[in-house]
Amino acid sequence: RDTTLTPDNFFVMKIDGVKDISVMLNACYDVMHTDLPVSPYMCAGLGASFIDIANHVTSKLAYRGKVGVSYKLTPEISLIAGGFYHGI
Repeated sequence: RDTTLTPDNFFVMKIDGVKDISVMLNACYDVMHTDLPVSPYMCAGLGASFIDIANHVTSKLAYRGKVGVSYKLTPEISLIAGGFYHGI
């Protein structure tokens, strides 16, 4: 068997025994404009990730960056769209 991996020669392996649980503390800043219904925001987070591979748990420093916008539907309700990057 040829063991070289190429675009035409590869394999896929599913590993059910991998889990990641993260605990984060985030700080966010909303750019408030009282005359606009849309408000951008950004967040930064720091915490820990607990990675379980085949019942062997390792803890690692984790960090997160978030950006997005919120649209005020009513004074109590906002529609939020954004994305984040989570690094371990």
